[in-house]
Amino acid sequence: MRQYLLLFGALLSLLASAYAIKCYACESVYEASCGENFEVENHFKYDCAFIAPPRFLENDLLSVNATACLKRVFKENGVRKIVRGCYFGDVNATDVWCRMDPTLTAVKNTSCHVCDNENYCNGAEAMRVNHAETWQMISLIVFLLAAQVP
Repeated sequence: MRQYLLLFGALLSLLASAYAIKCYACESVYEASCGENFEVENHFKYDCAFIAPPRFLENDLLSVNATACLKRVFKENGVRKIVRGCYFGDVNATDVWCRMDPTLTAVKNTSCHVCDNENYCNGAEAMRVNHAETWQMISLIVFLLAAQVP
């Protein structure tokens, strides 16, 4: 019995590390339905496991996997734009990981909303709950239970 619990816990741990959030990815400049009055379109849906982080963030990241979804609102040459996509970095340090590409001098970042409570959470405002942390906690509990089984 103990062996099965340990195997199950190991599988849960792998599932937690392999978990990739799915987010909407679009830009309001090219798609009107991506703007403030967001309308879901199937071609906006992306699996963040297949999206690379922005080049200007790559060297600072501990992991190149997306950790959440984002909705960024900014102005470029006075034009208000909304971009939805995958977020890379610590979800509790949005002041660091939400920064814009420093080479884009005409861009003024106005807001960056990050969510990781469910897939496609960046279509609307959402509360933050980390699924990967939930799976890690479940696998830890299974390992602790396995240690208690004689």
